[in-house]
Amino acid sequence: MIKIAIVDDEKECILRLVDYLNRYAENEHMAFEISTFDNVVNFVDNFKGQFDIVFLDILMPYLNGVDAAHKLREKDSNFILYFVTSTTQFAIKGYEVEATDYLVKPIEYYEFVLKISKAIEKLHKTNTPSITVKTRNGYKKLDASEIMYIEVISHHCEIHTTSGIYRQYMTIRSVESQLKDQPFARCNNCYLVNLAYASAIEEYEVVVGEDRLLISHPRKKEFLAKFKQFKEHKEHD
Repeated sequence: MIKIAIVDDEKECILRLVDYLNRYAENEHMAFEISTFDNVVNFVDNFKGQFDIVFLDILMPYLNGVDAAHKLREKDSNFILYFVTSTTQFAIKGYEVEATDYLVKPIEYYEFVLKISKAIEKLHKTNTPSITVKTRNGYKKLDASEIMYIEVISHHCEIHTTSGIYRQYMTIRSVESQLKDQPFARCNNCYLVNLAYASAIEEYEVVVGEDRLLISHPRKKEFLAKFKQFKEHKEHD
């Protein structure tokens, strides 16, 4: 499910984009979850990196689209951004906030299809499972490939990554569901290990990077089987 946000103070433009998105989704047999916002300030304040694509009007009261985009990029650098504008004079500003492209009002369906197709293609190339965590500077998406292991401490999860440790209030089950179909396995109730970073198993410990994690007796057989299966699969690739 691709999550899309439309931010525009003109109702007519919002309705047109929603219609175009629904038409495109039906023609291409895709599923979109579309959210609309007519208040850019509220959108920025409540933005948590939860959208894959954002259509953002440039000329809006209280906060223009370019300044809003800068604030959004501080929270999430991964979403695909399209500016919607009645004039092309602001198009050059898109480079400052890594905008994929812009749409000129009134938007024609043919032009829209060309632009949204580019976004879908980009998403298919980069859309890998991830976890969104809150940091001091906003929100950050952690790709599954950079997570080494996750440790449960009280009601929090410590996510050990190649770039540092992130502590979040979440359950390990919720993390597992977000990382499904990825090479993660539990070695005990407290650890979820990315098998790509597990280098060895010694007795009741698994070596992950520079850390040694305890393997519980009830989980050892299953964990060892998944470890061997993953290593054998990598050798044949």
